[in-house]
Amino acid sequence: MDGPSPGSTDAAERGAQPVVRRGPDPRVTRSRHRAVAATLDLVVERGVAGATVEAVSARSGVAKTTIYRHWPNQASLVLDAFRSIAPDPPEPDTGTLAGDLAILLRGLADALSSGPAGALMPALLEASQRDPAFTRLHSEESARRHRPVLAVLRRGQQRGELPADADLDDVLDLLAGPVLHRRFITGRPLDAAFADRVVAGVLAGLAQGPPGPIPATLEP
Repeated sequence: MDGPSPGSTDAAERGAQPVVRRGPDPRVTRSRHRAVAATLDLVVERGVAGATVEAVSARSGVAKTTIYRHWPNQASLVLDAFRSIAPDPPEPDTGTLAGDLAILLRGLADALSSGPAGALMPALLEASQRDPAFTRLHSEESARRHRPVLAVLRRGQQRGELPADADLDDVLDLLAGPVLHRRFITGRPLDAAFADRVVAGVLAGLAQGPPGPIPATLEP
């Protein structure tokens, strides 16, 4: 079998052009950022129902066709905007369950009290009650944000820091409930000290074991 002719390999190498890898088009990046910023503003001002693609286009100056090229519908645009200001929480590993939970709950308290998430969350919850698209997306978003908390709780359970029969979804609710109640119901100060007290109280209660049985029928 004849091999390549002399010099053919060198010629091919000389003729080869380097592959140029280009980053994202800056114009596309700017358009996405403007659309997301307009969406956040509109949700805060008018609720999710007011953050339509038409309204986002008018507020941001980004054409509707461009918006639909990046987001298939209003629900995905709103969720993407929400995620832009509420990134995945970390999965800390301080060596103790109390330390890990304190980091997570302080982060939630800070996000709800000092960032736009505190204004956006009620709007997203309201939309999830009336629109099936937002119901599904809200469920996915909740699962994403709960994942690191449940991982921390499982690790603590494996280390014997939680009862083996503790329902971890219930524990998550016991931790998040007081923070959400203080932010959206009472309006009392929401800070790291409060988050730490919630963690300490929940863990102390679980360490004491279950209470006695509750009667099947209770008289007022």
